[in-house]
Amino acid sequence: MSFATFRIIHRWLSLIFVTLWILQAASGLVIAFRADIDDFLIGNPARETDAQAFANAVESLQKEGADISSIWISGGRDGQYDAYLMRDGDSQTVRIDGAGNRIRERSDSALFSEGAVFETVTQFHKSLMLGTVGYLFLCVSGLLLASNIIFAIVMGWSRRRRFKEFAKANSAPLGVSLSGWHWRVGLWGALPALIVVLAGAALTQADALDEAINVTEPTPDNVDSIVETPVGLAEAIETALAEYPGSELIAISLPSETRQWYRFRLKAPGEMPRLYGATRVYVGLGGDVLMSHDAANSSANERLSEALYPLHTGQIGDLPGRLINFAVGIWLLVMAYFGIRLWLTRRAVGQRSARSADR
Repeated sequence: MSFATFRIIHRWLSLIFVTLWILQAASGLVIAFRADIDDFLIGNPARETDAQAFANAVESLQKEGADISSIWISGGRDGQYDAYLMRDGDSQTVRIDGAGNRIRERSDSALFSEGAVFETVTQFHKSLMLGTVGYLFLCVSGLLLASNIIFAIVMGWSRRRRFKEFAKANSAPLGVSLSGWHWRVGLWGALPALIVVLAGAALTQADALDEAINVTEPTPDNVDSIVETPVGLAEAIETALAEYPGSELIAISLPSETRQWYRFRLKAPGEMPRLYGATRVYVGLGGDVLMSHDAANSSANERLSEALYPLHTGQIGDLPGRLINFAVGIWLLVMAYFGIRLWLTRRAVGQRSARSADR
């Protein structure tokens, strides 16, 4: 296949995927600060987490027949947690604060009410709500978008001065002027966009990537001995936090028939900046720490895996990084606008030239 043929195929594939890129950029903008917006709209104040009061609220849900799969911080204001559970045959998300108050109960069948719009948009952004097929499709889409950015830089770098002049020239034809602006705006955001896009494409295949680079999450072996008085959630929380002083509680997986331990996810001092920490602590039913993973001292392959999400969301740079990530979303929309207009303009010029040649 000649390079000219490859460019034609690549251009048409890009035109086919451009609508998806617009939707991905737009949905990314909507959810960039989703937790902050949702917590603001709920209006519940930030709270310190009282381990006992919080544990009492969780146990109250369990007494009502709730099967809790996991509990995660909201990611917005401190001391706001979402419990993901099944109750009375219905999948639900229940918001609990650090003082043990129930703030919101929502059926997961809701797509837009009670803050569900953010979860719906997130699922669309992550997988197009198509499961495994959606993840694979988005991986291909992301790699195609990344190739566009790389090709544009490589092919346009030698002509960058011409493009800048095209953008400045008031009397330049529309197609020429658009080419100039497409290059100038593209160059400003190419590098951060490339990082965001490639990290996002990798996230869609995170399990396969972890397997390829030998990243595993070992868990404690279940023991046959029965603990007469299993340690409660409040004590288990305090044990986990004491393992890494100064850490924040991020997520909880409760014991079950097949899991005779608590799994805590923490954000510990010294680890890579991100809203959702990667430090893990496993506390047994006897109250002992069975195993832990210190994300501040992860191995090189683990760091690569743990970096994908904060790179894609900009969290690796704290608030400035998240703002840059938001700007990348706007950049992608602007580039799509310039790209479509440039293609339409060139197509119109070509059609006029063809008609003139036929006369």
